[in-house]
Amino acid sequence: MRTTFLFFFLLVCALEGTAQQLMLDSLLRMEKQYQKEDTVRAKLLTDIARRYYTVDPSKGIPFAEKAIKLSEKLPDKKFLAGAYSSMGGNMLTLADYQSALTYYQRALEINQKLGNQQGIANNYNNIGLVYYSIFDYPKALEYYQRNLQLNEQTGNKSSIAGTLGNIGAIYNVLKDYPNAIAYYERALQISEKEGNQQQIAGTLSNLGNVYTQQKAFSKALDYKQRALSLYEKLGNQSGIATNLGNLGNVYRQMQDYPAAIQYHEKALVILDKIKDKKAAAAGYASLGEVYYLQKNYPKALQLEQQALAISSAAGLVKTTSESFLHLSKIYEAQGRFDSAYWAFGKHIDFRDSISSIEKQTELTKKTLQFEFSRKEDSLRQYQALTDARLQQQILLAAKQQKELELQQSATRLATKEKEIQHLAYLKSQADLLFEQSTRRENEEKLRLSENEKQLQSTQMSLQETQLQLKDKEIRSRETQSLFYVGGIILLTLLSFFIFRNFLNQQKANKIIRHEKQKSEDLLHNILPEEVADELKVNGQAMARQFDYVTVLFTDFVNFTSISEQLPPQELVNTLHQHFRAFDEIMDKYGLEKIKTIGDAYMAVSGLPVPASDHAIRAARAALDIQAYIVQNLRQNPSGFQIRIGLHSGPVVAGIVGVKKFAYDIWGDTVNTASRMESSSEPGKINLSEATHQLLKGQFRMESRGAVAAKHKGEIDMYFLLDRLGD
Repeated sequence: MRTTFLFFFLLVCALEGTAQQLMLDSLLRMEKQYQKEDTVRAKLLTDIARRYYTVDPSKGIPFAEKAIKLSEKLPDKKFLAGAYSSMGGNMLTLADYQSALTYYQRALEINQKLGNQQGIANNYNNIGLVYYSIFDYPKALEYYQRNLQLNEQTGNKSSIAGTLGNIGAIYNVLKDYPNAIAYYERALQISEKEGNQQQIAGTLSNLGNVYTQQKAFSKALDYKQRALSLYEKLGNQSGIATNLGNLGNVYRQMQDYPAAIQYHEKALVILDKIKDKKAAAAGYASLGEVYYLQKNYPKALQLEQQALAISSAAGLVKTTSESFLHLSKIYEAQGRFDSAYWAFGKHIDFRDSISSIEKQTELTKKTLQFEFSRKEDSLRQYQALTDARLQQQILLAAKQQKELELQQSATRLATKEKEIQHLAYLKSQADLLFEQSTRRENEEKLRLSENEKQLQSTQMSLQETQLQLKDKEIRSRETQSLFYVGGIILLTLLSFFIFRNFLNQQKANKIIRHEKQKSEDLLHNILPEEVADELKVNGQAMARQFDYVTVLFTDFVNFTSISEQLPPQELVNTLHQHFRAFDEIMDKYGLEKIKTIGDAYMAVSGLPVPASDHAIRAARAALDIQAYIVQNLRQNPSGFQIRIGLHSGPVVAGIVGVKKFAYDIWGDTVNTASRMESSSEPGKINLSEATHQLLKGQFRMESRGAVAAKHKGEIDMYFLLDRLGD
């Protein structure tokens, strides 16, 4: 669903749907009837060109050209300025930014000569829209501020509200949420005083989006519901559908899946009715995501395939890429790794094509900025900024834009690396399933072949035995009396040897059972029980991905300096004492110890058997370790202090190597958990934002704000204090 709405404050406000077309049809009939070359016809042609902005801008260009040609002959040049602006609006809608800026600047020059303050303000706003469209936010902010100053001088309240909304949109894109909210609130106050319901609805929706991004869901729902009520009163179907979808997304983030489904389904009914293909594709994808989170994979698959069909037919490359990503997740959850691998590959292909388009857009942006700067040199002589506050805002926006670009670049690199790893994982799982199937088939064929050979051998042996028996029967009749006594003696000896062998076998079996139990106990001590059982049955254990686990890291403070003061045996005994206590705590809360590295201790909650309360178990284990260290320091003040870190997220777990088996986990979650431990303080338990969200309402925690972590930048961190009610 679309989540951000920008107030395109042009010279006229665009109506929507049928009302806009009806107005345009009326103007076209008037234009055919009125052919006199005067100011009335010039204004009529300009109005028609403007009405085509949201209908078909390519058809608006000929009317703008006629308006320009006629207005050049008229003595009052304000009509020429209006004609230039109408041409710029059509060019902007067609994404011809160079031409749009040229026509807007021509209009600006005329209005400045005429001293038309409102016209100048409108031209500043339109030029700001051009710069916003090519992502040059500092330049866009500069022109919006110029527009705002003039509108405040002329007292045009409606235009002031629209410009404040445009400035708020820039700060929202730059993730400067306090400034975005401040400007949106100012716009809302003015719109409410003026009674402009359309502007009020749009501003409420924008505020709801900002609070959604900040995860302030109660405020987001309040603003979204108010916007929805207004759009329903106005009969604005597109606005209704957009807000319904946004409400669905908020409830999805709140994990209220029934409410999310209800709002998304209502939105889709409207979107299908008004034939908004782009929004409908995104709506089906969002609804599919909700069913995926509910683990209703067949329903999720159906909706994502529907989203893919719409986006592919409409040429929506970004939505198509996202649909393939969602399909890959669903196939993977169903264990269909071949399909997951195919869908993920398609997602990367479409995503890379988007990247190529974005690179081309960036190149166009740089070229346009160079051309624009040359065209504005003549204007800068009398348009120099005198307001120091305005200059500071422009510089701040430029800095924020640069930081945003650097963050996005780092995020793309990290995402690319994760996708490559995930693609390799899916491929390995698919290959492994195929290999296992082939191996089982070959083993079955070999077993049947061996059984057949054994049967043939048994039949031949039986035939030979029958012949021998017949021969012996003949000979035994002749010698039966001679060997009768010997047979009795032989039978006695045979019974003796059989009984002795039976006793020896019983003793050997007992030894074998004992050694086997020792081996199994040792294997279970090295590996998780489920992994060890899989290894015994199959001879190997597959790597698995776990989407929700919590990783625990501990590390002793100043271990190196303290260890240099202790004899080696005492140091080893001390570490053994501490780690043995840690092991008992892990067993108590069901955590899986992974390994120790020197003085570092690593464990994970939520695998190999997934657990919904993995974060709570890890937190309780961390508190027990903290309490144990505190008790130890009371008895031995020179003992070790400790740092503890927790982070929650996905990992891949499996066995490393073929000798001296080691069960290990991998993934960015492990790295982040290690950063939580190294960024902690002596005696403290440091949490990431992800773990903090899972523990809210169960434990008391103290926010540390954004803390710099090695290779991670600034991360929101929290100290775990104790469990609520303790």
